[in-house]
Amino acid sequence: MPKFHAVRRLYAYLLIVAAILLSIGTAHAAMTEESGRRVALVIGNSVYKTLPSLPNPANDVEEVANTLRSAGFDVTIGVNVDRIGLEDTVRRFLRSTNNAEAGLIYYSGHGIQVGGQNFIVPVDATLETPYDVETQTMPLDLILNHLKQNSRVQLIFLDACRNNPFNAQKFWMAEKLEPVGATRGLARIDSDLGSLIAFSTEPGQVALDGNGALSPYSESFIKRASEPNKEIRQVLTDVRRDVIAMTDGKQVPWENSSLTDSFYFIPAPPPPSVEPMQQASVPEGAVATKLTIAPPHDETGSALVVTLNQLPQTGKLTFDGKPVEQGAKLPAAALTALTYDSTGVAAGTIGLIGYTVSDPYGQATQGVVAITVSADAGAKLAQLEQEKQVRLADASAYLKELPRDIDATIGVGPVKAGLPVVPASAAEMTFKVAALPDKGTLRAGDRVIGLGHVLEAADIPALSYEPQIGTENQSFAVTLQTANDDLAPATVTFKPVLDACDTAAAAPLDLQGVTAGKLPNEIDPNIALPACADAIKTYPEVARFIYQLGRAQLANRDTKTAFATIKKAMDAGHVRAISEISALYLVGASVPANLEKSSEIAAMGAKKGDPYALYAYGKSLYYGRGAKADTQEGLRLMLQAADLGHTYAMNELGYIFLNGVNVTPDVERGVRFYESGLKRDDIYSMNSLGMIYRAGKGVPQDLEKALELFKRAAEGGQPYAPRNIGLMYRDGLGVPKDEATSITWLEMGAERGDYWSAFERAKMAKGDGSDAESLVTAAHYFALASALNRPGTGDPKKQSDKELASLADSAKKKAAEVFSSELTPQELKAIPKTKSLNERLALLAKATWVKRNPRYDLF
Repeated sequence: MPKFHAVRRLYAYLLIVAAILLSIGTAHAAMTEESGRRVALVIGNSVYKTLPSLPNPANDVEEVANTLRSAGFDVTIGVNVDRIGLEDTVRRFLRSTNNAEAGLIYYSGHGIQVGGQNFIVPVDATLETPYDVETQTMPLDLILNHLKQNSRVQLIFLDACRNNPFNAQKFWMAEKLEPVGATRGLARIDSDLGSLIAFSTEPGQVALDGNGALSPYSESFIKRASEPNKEIRQVLTDVRRDVIAMTDGKQVPWENSSLTDSFYFIPAPPPPSVEPMQQASVPEGAVATKLTIAPPHDETGSALVVTLNQLPQTGKLTFDGKPVEQGAKLPAAALTALTYDSTGVAAGTIGLIGYTVSDPYGQATQGVVAITVSADAGAKLAQLEQEKQVRLADASAYLKELPRDIDATIGVGPVKAGLPVVPASAAEMTFKVAALPDKGTLRAGDRVIGLGHVLEAADIPALSYEPQIGTENQSFAVTLQTANDDLAPATVTFKPVLDACDTAAAAPLDLQGVTAGKLPNEIDPNIALPACADAIKTYPEVARFIYQLGRAQLANRDTKTAFATIKKAMDAGHVRAISEISALYLVGASVPANLEKSSEIAAMGAKKGDPYALYAYGKSLYYGRGAKADTQEGLRLMLQAADLGHTYAMNELGYIFLNGVNVTPDVERGVRFYESGLKRDDIYSMNSLGMIYRAGKGVPQDLEKALELFKRAAEGGQPYAPRNIGLMYRDGLGVPKDEATSITWLEMGAERGDYWSAFERAKMAKGDGSDAESLVTAAHYFALASALNRPGTGDPKKQSDKELASLADSAKKKAAEVFSSELTPQELKAIPKTKSLNERLALLAKATWVKRNPRYDLF
């Protein structure tokens, strides 16, 4: 009964194994919440165009970005960014923050404090005049406040406390001319609940650049944040100690924290994975048999150490040809290379190896291997080797057959890779990540995957990739290889793509959007409607697609349906939808016009930081339209919208300061805002600056420059610029008089919906009233002007109505016939009956103009 006795002995040894597992202590590090999304904005400005350059920031942030990527952050980075580049970078980051677990900002470069606020200084800033902070820099609070609304934890790191190199010592801040901070460096920021604000030096003091490639602060931050399982407040304590030592006490980092939970850059992963009980058979009398022991692994790919706590009482255990002693510490890979000498050991003998596997985080797991000496073990080993070769062959075939290119839709959350299941024969194998995208987030289920991480076979079909916003038309590779590097690696390429709905109907400056967007007139409803309907079916939880379907319905002139759709998007949490509903109440589209309701709704969007709502509500407050007038708050909100790149706000501010609307006139300040819009190719800024150069108001008169700006604006679709050009040719202002050219431009402006273009064209046609055909043309354009006149923005004197009434009925009847010929019988029937020919003519003019699909968005 030798087999029966062997089983009894094995059972006895298993009881001993249980005792061993209980007797060996196990250390477990505290686990944290780090399964949520982590996003970071990292900006470093070194090479300034007019200000002193800084040696370190560009180097700092490249290394900081790498450190944060290793810590699971999806990093948006900007290096040596100018003002417009800073806007673009910040907007891309803000789009990524929605529902983030942690949001981080790291800025290295010049900073300035004015009026108790801190400002990031882009590389094209000059800061020579009092107007430059509001048009050349970006307030840090703007980014931080948005982050607070969209992430659970906010971490701010500022290595921007250099000496003030700026020429101007006072700058405009809304309605006040504020001095630069009396102290050096940046102003203190008090953290809200869930925030940590860290400065490279004490508030009001100056940080040093150091003598190396990195600043002392960044160098220490990179080192300490990379240390595993260290809570952030301990990280910053160590950073402070390092920087004080590196600067001989001249620089003392400072932070202000109101964090309520622990935060780890590199949190402890689960303890090492070990097969708790393994069996190995060796032939009787064999000198050196390699033991078949499954290797331990750590999911992050960390180096593991094996401590041999117990050795077999008989036989000899060796590694690399040398005997192994009890208590020996070996690399984890050594387990698979252990050999056993069974010379002189009787068949049926069972020996135990008890071991502990430790990781760099102080965590440990135990395992036991039972070695059975057997007379027929050779055959079993041969069988195991054969099974191994089959396993390797199947794994190799699997890796070769993995798909090579996978589209990943941007802005819909993690996109499943859809990789096939690993063959059952290779299910016990592990794979490590040898290459990883530097943008976006790779996950296996809820677990964020980093470079070097180890994947179980079951993790492979669970892989997903969440691309970073703004990475369309790029590709990112993930390379997988077996943990022992015994097979050729396989590379899977993820290609971030925009959903067709985003391509067709995304909104400009939408901080929950994923792309630059289209103006309303640029949306083709024939493309956008089906694309967005499909997107909603595929991603019903993404409110952005509901809003964009509403925009497509507006473009299709289905205003009533659009209102309901956009309201649904607003209720689902899409912020831009708020300002769209506000705008519909403002103009009375599908709902009665209601200034108070419009203002009330815009206020909701402004609280959430939407640029359009900030502009709309700010304007409402500034002029007291629909809300109690508050010029100070209105001005502040419009400045915030301008900071986010909203050119409508820039133009409104230019108009306010240029003309002294509720403020003392300041032509130069107004011009600065128009010039800011011009830098962003804004057609309204071009037109406004053209009028300033034409009149020589605040700048030397330059008619050539004015004409150039008017033409650029007209080419971009600006509705008033054609009239300005037409009048210059009509009057010979800076150009030879040319009536035909003037008429061409005025008719273009009228077609775009400009009242004054239609009015001036009609006056030219009327002339002295002697030409009957010209009077028909005059009737045509006076009627169009009357149709286009808008209360509050048009002609309050209604001059076109009076001019139309003065014309002979014969001319007006012929003009009515021309209009009617452009309409179908059904369209004519839809026009309300009127008592006068003048009213009928204006309605006909409006109907034919609307039929030609005008650009309502231009006003």
